[in-house]
Amino acid sequence: MSIDWIPLADLIAMHDRFLVTTHVRPDGDALGSEVGMAGLLRQKGKDARVVNVSRTPPRYDFLDPSGTLFEHFGTQVHPAELADREVAVILDLSAWSQLGDMAGFIRDFPGPRVVIDHHVSQDDLGAIFMKDTAAEATGALVVRAVRALGGQFTHEVATGLLTAIAMDTGWFRHANTRPETLRTAADLIESGAAIDRIYRLLFERNTIGRLRLMGETLAGLRTAADGRIAYATVTRDDIARTGAIPHDTEDLVDFTVSLNGVSVGLLFMEQARGGIKLSLRSRDGLDCARLAGGFGGGGHRAAAGAILPEPLAESVERVLAAVHEALAAEAPPALHPTSTPHPGRSTSELPGL
Repeated sequence: MSIDWIPLADLIAMHDRFLVTTHVRPDGDALGSEVGMAGLLRQKGKDARVVNVSRTPPRYDFLDPSGTLFEHFGTQVHPAELADREVAVILDLSAWSQLGDMAGFIRDFPGPRVVIDHHVSQDDLGAIFMKDTAAEATGALVVRAVRALGGQFTHEVATGLLTAIAMDTGWFRHANTRPETLRTAADLIESGAAIDRIYRLLFERNTIGRLRLMGETLAGLRTAADGRIAYATVTRDDIARTGAIPHDTEDLVDFTVSLNGVSVGLLFMEQARGGIKLSLRSRDGLDCARLAGGFGGGGHRAAAGAILPEPLAESVERVLAAVHEALAAEAPPALHPTSTPHPGRSTSELPGL
């Protein structure tokens, strides 16, 4: 899908002070896209501040080696300090809920808002949307913006955008990896992005807390629907006991769909403020975005998420029922829910199951 970048070019020509932000719990695509967009704006002589509602996870610290690019909304930066911002550029999201505590600020923002995103779900954010749901990553759209607006792929920009694209394609192994994806990656590598170093910094700096949490989560993995569903839970106590941090759950849901025969994988994680973060993955074409939409979330066909208000046990029960129904609808023979706890973990340890 082609995007008309002229509205963004016009805003850059007419304004000087930009706010760049992204969703809660930012991932590699979100943060890498911010690096690319901030770099483009600064190349154009603009004052760009990158302010996020969530702190930068440690695994992505290499994207901001000086520690001065990513600012935290509410502690490092207060709303009044952003009163001089003229344009808000919102990356990798299209829903109010994904803005977290910044939602109110963005609703009241007096200047133009621009959304650059590739997710299917969308709210009316009162913004100029520059969106391509067929794009493999928001970072790929920022690549297009840099090219269209005559920017340069500096080492910093190339590193951010390669990180964005690599993470949202599962390091170039998912079905959204196309020939153009690899050509773009090659261009970014030629521009100075060190792919081996980026991989090492992302995947070979695990903490003992993350590894312990990973081990416990996988030990408690369960299956249902004759092995077509795999799911796991992470509680606040699990995180505290293992010495992990909430962001250490990133990518854990991918293990659920690595199990042979699984069509849908689910990860339920208790949030510090209450509620459950649900992550969904599919391997056989089941529409995760549609499933997540039923719970007020969204995302992509093969990967989506939502925030559930109920306690863990009720959330698991409600989501499993919806997934069973979705699987039954695509496969006429009735599926009877079965739950298989890990031998070393009793049913009572997972509430309500």
